Amino acid sequence: MIVKSTDVALAADQPQPYQRRVPPPKYRLKLLGRFELSGPEGPIELPHKKLVALLAYLACSGPKPQSREKLATLLWGSHFEAQARQNLRQALSRLRRPLGRDALVGDGDDICLAADLVDCDVVRLEALRDEGRSLGTAADLYHDALLADVTIAEEGWADWLGAERLRLESLAVDVMIRHGEQALQAGDAEAALKAAHRAIGVNGLREDAHRLLVRALVSTGRRAEALKHYQDLAALLKRELDTGPDEATRALVAELRINRPLSPSPAVPSVTAGDDRPGGAERRQLTILACHLADPIALSPRLDPEERRDLVVSFHEEITAVVSRFGGFVAQYLSDGVLVYFGYPQAHEHDPEQAVRAGLAIRDAVAARIGIATGLVVVGRQRGADDEHDLLAGPGGDGDAYVRSPRLLKLTWPLRPITRWSWIEIPNASAAFLTSRVISMSSRDGLGSPDG
Repeated sequence: MIVKSTDVALAADQPQPYQRRVPPPKYRLKLLGRFELSGPEGPIELPHKKLVALLAYLACSGPKPQSREKLATLLWGSHFEAQARQNLRQALSRLRRPLGRDALVGDGDDICLAADLVDCDVVRLEALRDEGRSLGTAADLYHDALLADVTIAEEGWADWLGAERLRLESLAVDVMIRHGEQALQAGDAEAALKAAHRAIGVNGLREDAHRLLVRALVSTGRRAEALKHYQDLAALLKRELDTGPDEATRALVAELRINRPLSPSPAVPSVTAGDDRPGGAERRQLTILACHLADPIALSPRLDPEERRDLVVSFHEEITAVVSRFGGFVAQYLSDGVLVYFGYPQAHEHDPEQAVRAGLAIRDAVAARIGIATGLVVVGRQRGADDEHDLLAGPGGDGDAYVRSPRLLKLTWPLRPITRWSWIEIPNASAAFLTSRVISMSSRDGLGSPDG
């Protein structure tokens, strides 16, 4: 075929679609499991654990700049301030050697990784989860706990790492279960079994993962094995949390025992059968997180009112940003604090766990007094004398606080704190204890006596 020069000229004159070419990231960063950094020429070794931690923290923070003061406190909080800042400057300089002079950007006090520099598995996991596609690929990104091979003896780092490990573990399990549910709906019971086993291997106390496994076993004709698994789950929950399977799990197994086709796995139990409440009322578990400003400067009576207002507004914004990552609903801004609901307006099975993780993340981000309480509520509609407004009855310091809410949440009985008559104080308890305690209490049909 002969192409005339006029044809070439005409083709060149045609408008060409604009295509913005985005260069691929120069480096790949693996944080879910053992730390691995690789570049165009292969694996890159960082000589010190704190360089690893610094890079990981900046990568997990995404495009949000981090203050030098925060980074210095995170990794050198046990040092004098001047020494901590000097150590941070040296660490940033050392990070630029393998990553390049333009790897870190900032405007003086704040600093972050350059955009599109690093392909990080944590960021990809969150992006794929949000998109709701390629869930199998997303699940495969989770190999082990965040930075499983990194240990640094700094309180700030330990607090952040513990909270992030819990958050990412929950996120990964959610992805695995959703992937398994999709496989089951598509008729691939073996893939669903594999996803359920993976989720249980990460968190053996997630009942939604066990329900997926039961349904997958039944789909492959192994009903007896499904019943045996339920019995093992009941024993596990009794041994670890001193509680039993929740309503959704019991209902699923009841269908199994009478040889009925199993219904799709419910997310959260709603109103019990025969519960006749007006207005489509729904009974559900509500977990409340209250946090109050603990900054001695902001609380000082000598502080200028405008400066105090600015501190409180900044505190409100920081809390809102943190709890939104864990599905929290900001119910009320207080003069020196924030009240957050987990389980409202949408309820999820692991809301109590998310409240704990949010509290730990808040503790890492700001100076705050934080507490959590949980209990059963009834959600419905109520029209007032002059407008349609609703009331939330919830626990305050004495268990009897009331605040406005867009919908009615009326307690079926007083909402009691988790331990005796006081809130669980986040700074005084470990993540593992808090999570197990909240799950234990929230799984029961109400809270026991204050001494229970």
